[in-house]
Amino acid sequence: MSNRIDHAQLSLTIVSPTNIGGPEKLTTKDYMYNYDAGEVYLLNNYEWFQLLARHNKLAEFEIYMQNEMVRPNGRTMYDWAKNTIGASQLTKDVLGPAIGSIMKSSIYNEGRKNSLNDITPQIRGANGEVYIPGSSIKGVIDSAIISHMLRKNKTFRVNVQRELKKVLYAYNEFRYKKGYCKKLLRDIFNSIDKIILEHIHVLTKDDGKPFRGILASAFRGISVSDAMPMSAIQTEVLKKEDSCVDEDGTHEISVHRECILPNQKFSFTLTLDTAITKEIGITSVDQVLEILQEDFDATHELLSSKFKKVSPSIFKALEPANAYIGSNTGFIQKTIIMAAFTDDEKTGIDIIRAILDINFGKAKHATKDSFMAPRAMKLVKWNGHYYEMGGIHIGR
Repeated sequence: MSNRIDHAQLSLTIVSPTNIGGPEKLTTKDYMYNYDAGEVYLLNNYEWFQLLARHNKLAEFEIYMQNEMVRPNGRTMYDWAKNTIGASQLTKDVLGPAIGSIMKSSIYNEGRKNSLNDITPQIRGANGEVYIPGSSIKGVIDSAIISHMLRKNKTFRVNVQRELKKVLYAYNEFRYKKGYCKKLLRDIFNSIDKIILEHIHVLTKDDGKPFRGILASAFRGISVSDAMPMSAIQTEVLKKEDSCVDEDGTHEISVHRECILPNQKFSFTLTLDTAITKEIGITSVDQVLEILQEDFDATHELLSSKFKKVSPSIFKALEPANAYIGSNTGFIQKTIIMAAFTDDEKTGIDIIRAILDINFGKAKHATKDSFMAPRAMKLVKWNGHYYEMGGIHIGR
């Protein structure tokens, strides 16, 4: 058994601001943004209501919530509280147990209704500690291995290409019948999933019959633990900005995410059952790390070759990375498509553009993504510098 198991304790270092959010979003009723201190307070509602009751302001707060907060020109919760009970009562020391937890933020746009709008918080454990789920890391590894196999195996690549090209037929013939076109895309993606599963199929039952679907996958031989922090983790709420391939500057998007800041470190374990993974050519943890780097380099090179108007410093900042993870890395999900079209980049981009236009018609992908799809690179600004989100380095 020991000969078939390759087990390693690995580090995960955040290279650029990273958000791995859960299903919840914080609305303006869930937090108070103290822009004077640059802190977002997640409120313990029971303690917060108790505090307001001690100031005899609970009834006024209820009126504010019902009538003013919902208005476009309404005050933020912090501005209401500042006017009502005074800024001196709204520090973290005075609020005490009324604050469930604190997120740092230096963003403030004076005069806007709710200066941060909805916030996607970083996922945390039951104890409130920031961590990175092993399932997220495994998803990155699995995707990189599939991309590697597509680049190296021509027969596999041609089979996937054949199905993906059906997207263009569906789009050209039925783009104006959105519902039907989306159904065709689902059918195509299901066919691609079957091709991939057949290619990584390695397991059979004792009677020789194959397990179904992912149960038969070589990826069952890859186990990843949750990545736990090696020291206290610093986060900050950052705002999304888009940088388009054919435009100078950036466009602010009213999307806010709590990001783990650069240079924060986590630790996790990666275990390979090589008796299973060797069937797809994976025999060591070091080989997995090499594949991660290969996949990241391919994506990084593609982006840097297309987004010529983006500051070179943005790409340089990610040179230490070997993977992308988490929110705002939506393009990375499409790298499997680009890996399938290593020898035909234009068709790969055309397919991504068609998928985007079918699903997000109002964004004008059909007319504006002629050179690159998607045409916008997702950035955040931290500490005076712009970054691509989600850059990490996994290593020993």
